Amino acid sequence: MTYARLVVAGALALATISAAQRPETPYAFRYHSYAESTALLQGLAARYPRLARLSSLGRSAAGDREMWVLEVGNQDTGPSAEKPAVYFDGNQHDTEVMGGEVTLHLAHYLLSRYGTDADITRLIDTRVVYIVQRANPDGAEAYMTGRVDWDPARAPGQRDADGDGRKGEDGSEDVNGDGQILQMRVPDPDGDWTPYGRDARVLVRRRPSDTVGPFYRVMEEGLDNDGDGRLNEDPPHTRFITNRNYPAFWASDDGRFRGEGDYPLQEPNSRRLVEFILGRPHISMVESFHTTSGVHLRPYAARPDAGFPVQDLHDYQAVLAKGAAITGYPAASVYNDFTDIQPGLPPDEQPGVRHGVFIDWAYVHAGLFAATTELWTMEPFLNEAGWDDIPRDKPLFAIPGRYNRPDVQAAVLRWLDARTGHPDLGGEGFVHWRAFEHPTLGRVELGGFTRYFPRNPPPGPYFERVAVDQARFAIVRALLTPHVKIRDVQVTPADGGAWKVTATVVNEGYLDTSTEQARLTTLAVPVTASLELAGGAGTPAPPVVRFPFLRGNRGGPHESLYRAEWRVAAPPGTKATVVLRAEKGGVDRRPVVLAASGR
Repeated sequence: MTYARLVVAGALALATISAAQRPETPYAFRYHSYAESTALLQGLAARYPRLARLSSLGRSAAGDREMWVLEVGNQDTGPSAEKPAVYFDGNQHDTEVMGGEVTLHLAHYLLSRYGTDADITRLIDTRVVYIVQRANPDGAEAYMTGRVDWDPARAPGQRDADGDGRKGEDGSEDVNGDGQILQMRVPDPDGDWTPYGRDARVLVRRRPSDTVGPFYRVMEEGLDNDGDGRLNEDPPHTRFITNRNYPAFWASDDGRFRGEGDYPLQEPNSRRLVEFILGRPHISMVESFHTTSGVHLRPYAARPDAGFPVQDLHDYQAVLAKGAAITGYPAASVYNDFTDIQPGLPPDEQPGVRHGVFIDWAYVHAGLFAATTELWTMEPFLNEAGWDDIPRDKPLFAIPGRYNRPDVQAAVLRWLDARTGHPDLGGEGFVHWRAFEHPTLGRVELGGFTRYFPRNPPPGPYFERVAVDQARFAIVRALLTPHVKIRDVQVTPADGGAWKVTATVVNEGYLDTSTEQARLTTLAVPVTASLELAGGAGTPAPPVVRFPFLRGNRGGPHESLYRAEWRVAAPPGTKATVVLRAEKGGVDRRPVVLAASGR
């Protein structure tokens, strides 16, 4: 199916959600503050005590908010550490708040449907889901409220941008009290901005040949908080995760091109995520929800696909295709499809390459099946409003500058104009330029896109469509993880009064018990089968049988069976247990009795 057909056929367009897809318990499809999110997570943990446990990764970068992680799994079906596990996080970036809402809704979706939805029930009974609801709770709260409630001078990463000896004292704010932080434009013959020819509401950079105005100075809505005659020149730091501070490909070999920070994992929030994942080796799959573009992204971010392990590449294409069928979002490589590549330059010198990205670390360094979903897209709106001469040979997410392009913004405004006041927009959209008397600048004009739009969906039906689709795909992909089982155990008499024990084992999951990347880099831990004899058996424990990995079934009718055999000298009636352990595929046990009829 082509990309264009996916957009038409998929869930990117607003559609009616069937009753079967709706949560049983009402859910408010809107943006939630930190306090509201915390209350919802605590409520879920209290309501489903055998299925959910809420804990904290620690305090966030500014020091006042917990980084909540919800563990979802049936505690009555075995210890969490002995089950396959998946990990989801949202809101690594401060402004990409729909990511945190998708994770919050996912927690509710799973728990409210346990016992009535067969797939969700099987998932929670057989696996563990870890949900880090907001990886950057401080930044998200500042973005949603327009206020910073911590001391900027003490926040990690804060700089004295204006050199006045104070840090973060002059940022943007809502000066007219309308609940939005918009743009301000000030008429100025020397201004760097001028109206876009196709739609004067959109501003573009002034060219040297532009001699006929009007021209403007443009800045975010704000005041001169430090009295130095400038506005918003020393904003508080809120991007406590840059998604460029992880160890993989953080710097080029010569050190000229680097990710963020002075060294990898300098950012406290990023370091906590890495420590959490590495501390739970049963996690095999990682997903990070971002915005915006409407695409499922896979590694590499900093390298082309040359040398990508072939089996892993096939698995990424197959798994993310399942997501495309549910969400309408196509799959893409970050480097090959999501980055503006300049021919002739090596990867490390590409100006658009993303160094130190989370999914590169998770896949390359930890051997995990890692992906990022960029939620929400304007593609269907452009389809309705008309693309004009916007490049159409590739999807919107692959067009450099996408939502900052004036032609794209003008097309989005045409779409909004046709839906002025429509309730599905939840009050989001574009505020037309209007005069305002600024306390220090005098007469200015305020206007521009509202806080959430267009990089996050408006509350209501669009929001719901994104959240529900992503929850559905989360369940599908989580059930693709490896899951090992002892299929059969046979006990037969052997010479000299001994017994031969033969165990047939299998990986019932879609994916292998390790990625090819993990095997190539010796990260993969072998799957082991052992025969544990009951106390007093009077014979040494048989050797452990090791398998490099157990192959998944890839959704087909055929399975790969593996056998382990032991010769045991023990009295008839001796009790034993076959134990199968796979770091990423869980633990299974089968009791046996050493007897002629034992099985």
